[in-house]
Amino acid sequence: MPHQFILLGCLLLLLAGRAHGQVPAADTTGSQLPAHAYTEILPVFPGLEPGDSALSPNQRVIKFLNDGLKPAQRVARGDVRGRVFFSFTVDAQGHTVDIKLVQGLRPDVDAEVLINAHRLDNIQWRPGIQNGRPVSVSFTVPISFNLPAGAARSNLAAGDSLDQGPYQKLVLPLPSWTGKRPQVPAGKGLVYGSCLQRFADGGLGQGQYVRLVNLTTHKSLRINVKPILNTVRESAFCYALPAGRYALFIYEFPDPARGGLRIHLESIRKPTNGPSARNLSATRYQFTVVPGKLHYLGTWNLANQNEPKFLNEKALLDGRLQPDYESLHFADAEVAIPQ
Repeated sequence: MPHQFILLGCLLLLLAGRAHGQVPAADTTGSQLPAHAYTEILPVFPGLEPGDSALSPNQRVIKFLNDGLKPAQRVARGDVRGRVFFSFTVDAQGHTVDIKLVQGLRPDVDAEVLINAHRLDNIQWRPGIQNGRPVSVSFTVPISFNLPAGAARSNLAAGDSLDQGPYQKLVLPLPSWTGKRPQVPAGKGLVYGSCLQRFADGGLGQGQYVRLVNLTTHKSLRINVKPILNTVRESAFCYALPAGRYALFIYEFPDPARGGLRIHLESIRKPTNGPSARNLSATRYQFTVVPGKLHYLGTWNLANQNEPKFLNEKALLDGRLQPDYESLHFADAEVAIPQ
């Protein structure tokens, strides 16, 4: 069995508030990987681009990770200051395995670090050698963040009135509307659709939710877009909502960085930038509920981080749901896909 040992503090990436998280040249000076007492040769990171041959293996790793880490574009809000630690192993075949979070800072920051770390999955290293044979070598990587609240964002808005409002408080989910329920209450409309959820190892049995904000009444609501113990990747939903204009606010799902044991909160936003970034029509996906009406909200594809998509698959979903909702006429529903 290959011998495995751990190197702590082998890399330090300093993100000094830059939009792309690049390390200044001075930050890499003297940051050599320390040799373990029993190691003859550490794993060697390959040269991937012209000019990499002039860099040490340690500098190549730093360059590779910095090139992919762009927290100022993806992280929903500042201020971000502190450290995230992740670990990985280069096995005896030179493959990167067992990438995991060791110590987190904040869910959105932690997720971005792990997404970038998994780019190492495709790297073929020259494996470490001990006593003349290949061995597994483990590393723990501390990443330091120093992104002030005013750091530029090119992909997400810096904030809007929902972020600054009283909507962060968790509310109980609404009861779903079933085919056996009576007539829709006065002042409410029915909405239905489906959601393609985020996959999370260890979190398949947990529920997933979307928080909505009624921009007319200024109240937040919470709907279940994946029932508890349901392992199907896409689930349908149907709810009676008070009439008004709605904005999608937060997506709640099991945090993959915590093995599904903790709920990750992800702001649902439009990819926007510029002077209109604080206008809700520019930052949030919205739809309108008319009292006494049935509304089709589309397929909410929330499978990819910060990349929500809303698809019109009405005919397909109508056919699936109609046998269970005999009193509803899905063919006559108004299309109200969030825009």
